[in-house]
Amino acid sequence: MLSFEFGGKDSFRDFGVYVEKRPNIPSPERRVTYTDVPGMDSRLRRDEGTYGDITLSVECSLLGDPVSKISAVKGWLLGAGEADLIFSHIPGRKYLAQVVNSIDFEVVLKITSHFIIVFNCKPFQYATDNAPVTVGESMTLTNPGTVKSFPMIKVTGSGAGNLTINENDVSFSDIDESVILNSEIQETYQETGTELVGKNSVMTGEYPALLPGENIISFSGGITSLEITPNWRWL
Repeated sequence: MLSFEFGGKDSFRDFGVYVEKRPNIPSPERRVTYTDVPGMDSRLRRDEGTYGDITLSVECSLLGDPVSKISAVKGWLLGAGEADLIFSHIPGRKYLAQVVNSIDFEVVLKITSHFIIVFNCKPFQYATDNAPVTVGESMTLTNPGTVKSFPMIKVTGSGAGNLTINENDVSFSDIDESVILNSEIQETYQETGTELVGKNSVMTGEYPALLPGENIISFSGGITSLEITPNWRWL
């Protein structure tokens, strides 16, 4: 029986909700703008290298007396906000999704209910296992995904140092025990245990990405180790 996890709860175990059939998984639309130029064949294309959100329509049924469960199901789905969405038939992958439709329950024979959930999802599938990788010396890290990922890298050391991923160099002028390089939000900061302290001023260079396939990682100077949370992604 197909089910899904959303907002930390399992649809079937917690609510008796199961998926009637596997939903269609659309490909995200790549953002490309076209401009007509007089005297030029075809059109001028500007590829932004980004993708739009996708929409998943999931047909579900609710087992048992729906009257006593509908409010709980609505509260779960609509109250979770943007959360991890994991389908039982897609192991090891998750979506970042939010319910965007008004859910209508069609009661059948007073013992079950049919309804459709529409999820708005970020364009990628993400790895459910996003465990950090510790790097104590130069190494090659393989990205199993189909698109580049934007990692979070905890840099440990002191003073000045240099981090290189493929051909991208990032320099640090004053590392105080550790600093975190967050490529997804394009910020550098330090965790003190009670707050995040901005450290953008100690970092110079572009925030690194991990490309599909092998990525060569090295560091020097005052850097002693790295802890990389990779954030693998698939189209």
